[in-house]
Amino acid sequence: MLEAWGLVLASLLMALAWLPASVAKKETFGVRWLASNRETEGLPPLQPWGERAVRAHNNLKENFPAWAALLLLIIALDWQNTVTAWAALLFPAARLGHMVSYTAGWFWPRFGFYCVGLGCTLALLGVCIVRLL
Repeated sequence: MLEAWGLVLASLLMALAWLPASVAKKETFGVRWLASNRETEGLPPLQPWGERAVRAHNNLKENFPAWAALLLLIIALDWQNTVTAWAALLFPAARLGHMVSYTAGWFWPRFGFYCVGLGCTLALLGVCIVRLL
């Protein structure tokens, strides 16, 4: 059951992660641009925090699918255990911390949160490999 909560929380984060980057784009390019086809030629650069918010969102989009696929496999095959529960709940917390620290420009916390999130994915991968052997 904790694995399902982790998946729900991470999916909620995934659904809302575009917001900081969109705020930066609204501040720089305006609402009219957000509602347009978003041509980028001749636009000023985003503020540094906005660029970091875009990269944090892209990083989440790159890391979420593998974690979610492994967790769904674990839930579907009823392979839950203490490791999978921790990996399921730590991942969304780590990814939220990663997004906040990346957007704020805090290198070491960002790196730590990234490593925790990656560790969660690798833990789920390990559980799947052991169960398949």
